[in-house]
Amino acid sequence: MRRTLALATILGAAWAAIAVADGGGPSPGVSFGSPGLVDAKGKVRYVALPAGDGTTVAALRVRSGRILSWGYVDGIFGVPTVAWDGSTGGLARNGRRLVLTTSASYGTPTRFVVMNPRTLRVRAQFSLRGAFAFDALSPGGSLMYLIQFLGDPNSGRYAVRALNLNTRKLYAAAVVDRREPDEKMTGQPVTRAESRDGAWAYTLYGRANEGPFVHALETLHRRAFCVDLPWHSTPRWLGRARLRVAGRELQLRVGRRTRATVDTQTFEVSRG
Repeated sequence: MRRTLALATILGAAWAAIAVADGGGPSPGVSFGSPGLVDAKGKVRYVALPAGDGTTVAALRVRSGRILSWGYVDGIFGVPTVAWDGSTGGLARNGRRLVLTTSASYGTPTRFVVMNPRTLRVRAQFSLRGAFAFDALSPGGSLMYLIQFLGDPNSGRYAVRALNLNTRKLYAAAVVDRREPDEKMTGQPVTRAESRDGAWAYTLYGRANEGPFVHALETLHRRAFCVDLPWHSTPRWLGRARLRVAGRELQLRVGRRTRATVDTQTFEVSRG
């Protein structure tokens, strides 16, 4: 009972605060407290809360805020933030793996913890040498995709890498658009949308002095496609844009207006 009351007190303080994002470069880092991460059914919310030298992770009912379960892990880990609009990730679509991470930092390893979302018990912990940030999970949670920071912290260059969560080993090659394998990836993630089955993760990127693009990541087979959008420079309204998957269309919307549409099978682009 004392443990439950103590957790409720911590959570109450967290809900009163705005989620804190920590990170830079092509990744917004991690977040603590509300709004956390909501499962695919929209029923359970997961939040990470610093607790001394560790992290309390809680699962709550979305509608009522009732605590369903909670766990503790040594070290400070947050819910991965995948775009600057506050989009988060880290929960496999089948609900069997929850991944939390530290913020990417040059000079120190990046740490990850894998938990059972139902019991919030730790299943695995590991670290990677270098600056990495979480990007996406395959629907079954066996493949994790990462943003690897390249060069110095101000270079803005990065690569998409795939890691087998069963073996906790990185695949040797970066995940690139095979149509343009030598193109260097730069930019800032504006917003994220996923296909209904979680097999595709679509991220809208803005770039300084260049046009925006959509990074389409096929999470089952380690494939990626970079889709240039029909603007030669980043529009001022891009920060307000959101992605919406409708059938075989990926719509870039600002409010009620569709600015562009991407065919998710051919990757052809048309203006809205």
